[in-house]
Amino acid sequence: MDTAEALAPFLAGPASAVFVMLILLLGLWKLTTEKLLPMMSKALDRHLNSLDELVATNNADHKAMVECLQRIEVKIDQQDVPAGPGRNLTH
Repeated sequence: MDTAEALAPFLAGPASAVFVMLILLLGLWKLTTEKLLPMMSKALDRHLNSLDELVATNNADHKAMVECLQRIEVKIDQQDVPAGPGRNLTH
């Protein structure tokens, strides 16, 4: 009986606190691995997909801009009229 009475304060104090902390850490580990990581993975996949779409749109815009500038250059080269007196060079 002496040993049970001697162990009672220890089991009610530090040992139970360690046990409760281990249970909380196990719950946090399970929550992280089973819920948070898969949720973050899906969110990251959605984000990367939207970035891929943005890059594709940007590439298409870039190609359209280059084609437009090339057409403008061709039209300017076709005109190729030397500037005379009274002719505005800015237009």
